[in-house]
Amino acid sequence: MTGSNKKTTKKKGKIISTLLGGKLFKSDIFVKNIWLMLLIVLYAFIYVSNRYSYRHEQKMIKELRAERQDMRYQLLTRQSEFSEKSRQSNIENYINKHESQLKTATNPPYTIE
Repeated sequence: MTGSNKKTTKKKGKIISTLLGGKLFKSDIFVKNIWLMLLIVLYAFIYVSNRYSYRHEQKMIKELRAERQDMRYQLLTRQSEFSEKSRQSNIENYINKHESQLKTATNPPYTIE
């Protein structure tokens, strides 16, 4: 049993020394397929960069939607305030409170032809 452990230890040591020593890059298989490996690395780089930009855009979209929702609520608030202030009874109360010479018309409007 000790003999098989020594063989596996020697294989592991040989693989590690091959990787760290750079012998892997000089092997025939690696040299013949260098363009394929470079293409795979390029595709991996493109994949990672696209994923990063996608996540960044999704984050921006989420922030812009939240901002749009906030602006929509502000618009509704301003519209309700405006409609409240422009109501005829509120305008009459404002005029009476500030003692203006303006009066509410008693005659109905008519058109000039």
